[in-house]
Amino acid sequence: MRSRTRLRPESRSSGSRFRWVDIPRSCLGVRRSFGVYLPPGYGTSSRSYPVLYLFRGAEREWAGRQDGREGLKPLLDRMISGKQIDPLLCVLPGFMETSGRTQGIPVDWVQDGSARGVGNGRMERHFFEVKHLVEQHFAVRLGRRHTALDGFSMGGFSSLYLGLKYPSLFASAGAYDGSFMWPGQIDPRQAPAGRACRLWFSPVCAPYFLRRQGWDIRRMERVNPINWVLNAKGNRLSQLRQLRIHMHAAGTEDAGTLDRCVQMDAILQDAGINNTFRGHLAFEPQAAHTWRWADRHLEKTLLEHDRVFKGIG
Repeated sequence: MRSRTRLRPESRSSGSRFRWVDIPRSCLGVRRSFGVYLPPGYGTSSRSYPVLYLFRGAEREWAGRQDGREGLKPLLDRMISGKQIDPLLCVLPGFMETSGRTQGIPVDWVQDGSARGVGNGRMERHFFEVKHLVEQHFAVRLGRRHTALDGFSMGGFSSLYLGLKYPSLFASAGAYDGSFMWPGQIDPRQAPAGRACRLWFSPVCAPYFLRRQGWDIRRMERVNPINWVLNAKGNRLSQLRQLRIHMHAAGTEDAGTLDRCVQMDAILQDAGINNTFRGHLAFEPQAAHTWRWADRHLEKTLLEHDRVFKGIG
């Protein structure tokens, strides 16, 4: 994909910084933007860096200070300056509509998104547009081993959605308390024989799957990462087994999405796909679906992504 977006030259700086990149006319047909964390010393040499794509929904969420958290930039600065991890670029794509009333995931809309500020709604293509721009205009190392994903909540779904769909492009994928789909879109916890998942069959997910004639369940199943694992064979299964997954959940179902994560982890395990945190999937007993705990997860997974970038393990 060729992009006509022109980025201004990067200024030299010894400190880290966030840069917000504007795409005047994205592949969605509308203006979009994404964020890039540039580590200390970026631009002062010919050095290139691995890249981590971080997901939540809107591009500015990870950069904020919700729940009284220190924020992404101080967290990355602290781990890099303390030599816990090597410097990296961190990219923040966004998939939410203008009002923020629906979920933001890299899945294409079936509804018309023009009235909601997302144009044609081709969100998966938009992610790869961002990836292309990053690789074209920033000093990043190319190739699977140098590219990772991570996310919180629906961002956790997004991370594993892309990682499990494109295992030849990504080497490492993390998720904290991911809002994963159920097999067959049926929540098995609803008696007597299961009912449709209340999260995915709701207004916040309607633009992706609700047509005039009703919910497009076949389409939902086509974008359900669980099915990509269950149906994987041969070379594709081998590629999935090479993907390093680092998945945590909240401590209890009442505090987050523990049951969904347990289901996802069980399916990965049956397919022989590793989860670094399988022995302690529930992060801690008191862990909750909050940004503070998402940051604590990220502190753990940054160490794992760094190991993958270095070819360790």
